[in-house]
Amino acid sequence: MPAYSLYKQVQVIKYEPEVRKMLSLYLSMVDTEEQRTLIEQLFFDYEQIMFRTAFAVLHKEQDAEDAVHEAFIRIIDNLDKVTAVEPAKRKSYVVIVTRNIAVDMYRRSKKQADMEDISETGDESSDVERDVFGQYDCDTLNTALSQLSDKLREVLILYYYHEETTETIAKMLGISSVAVRTRLFRARKALYCILKDGEKDEK
Repeated sequence: MPAYSLYKQVQVIKYEPEVRKMLSLYLSMVDTEEQRTLIEQLFFDYEQIMFRTAFAVLHKEQDAEDAVHEAFIRIIDNLDKVTAVEPAKRKSYVVIVTRNIAVDMYRRSKKQADMEDISETGDESSDVERDVFGQYDCDTLNTALSQLSDKLREVLILYYYHEETTETIAKMLGISSVAVRTRLFRARKALYCILKDGEKDEK
């Protein structure tokens, strides 16, 4: 039995069934025996360092596993590039691919978290702004509403006039609940500024 085949069998035993299943998936995505051998080598040699690289960025085991999976898919899609890389430099190549993917995932996650922070701030201020808006008559409010963009105006009308929940509005508009709460926050702020500017003009 070739030395590498024996090494491969020993390595497979070390991996959990789920991980072996992923390797089988990657192997099914290539056509030739040469490509399958390359994928096996990359997997056995670098899967763990790819995981550590991703985990150092994401700090969550599941996210790191997802990053490694995405990295292998990208490597398979660009297998010609990998083949062209000198064997001694392949470690650097797969680590760079994994790190870039992990960084992209981190940025997307941070952006989502920032949006949730904005929406939470909007929810906390809603009761106060309800009281503020209650100081104005309907004509004044309608005039101010007409100056908002369609996106901002419609969420305010659905939320305050029709008393729909953010979840219901999200389904009606085909957007996420986070996006609805973010629009509500921005709409309330914009409406408040319009009303205050109107007061200044009257003076």
